[in-house]
Amino acid sequence: MISNTIEKYLKLFKDSPRPTESSRLLEEMNKEFEASPPSVSEVIQELEKYASNPEDYPGASFVMMAAWRNLSKDYIPILCQILNDESNNGLHESVIELLDVLRDERAIPALSKALTYRWSYDTWLNVPRKSLLALAEIGTPEAKMIIESAAQSPQELISEDANLILDNW
Repeated sequence: MISNTIEKYLKLFKDSPRPTESSRLLEEMNKEFEASPPSVSEVIQELEKYASNPEDYPGASFVMMAAWRNLSKDYIPILCQILNDESNNGLHESVIELLDVLRDERAIPALSKALTYRWSYDTWLNVPRKSLLALAEIGTPEAKMIIESAAQSPQELISEDANLILDNW
């Protein structure tokens, strides 16, 4: 069960005497997820727990690792819900990376909204720029219109990326 695995590794990380132990633990957990991938419903359930209370869900990045081990378009609604909440941005980049791979047009509104996100710590505008790439992967006329609009952005990083994407469309 995914929640037991997450709890186990949270404890191992917390009790780890050395920071260098982290990469070994991550590799071990990844192997565990690979050997016995969590079900789609388990991943969705854990993502819903995160979405309802992100400040009190320390294993969110572990859930994302589990999602990668069992990719499913069934994740789209909960991933979009997480991405639509600008204030709880801890997983936004990971969510966008999953949406990029899943290439589902249901994600277009959430990815479009993410183009507007600006946080002081995100000086390279990673969330909006990754959103552009995910929209390009979806590749629908609607996604292209949003990218064309982003090409007019006053944010140079956004407009440059959008224009590069359009040049290669």
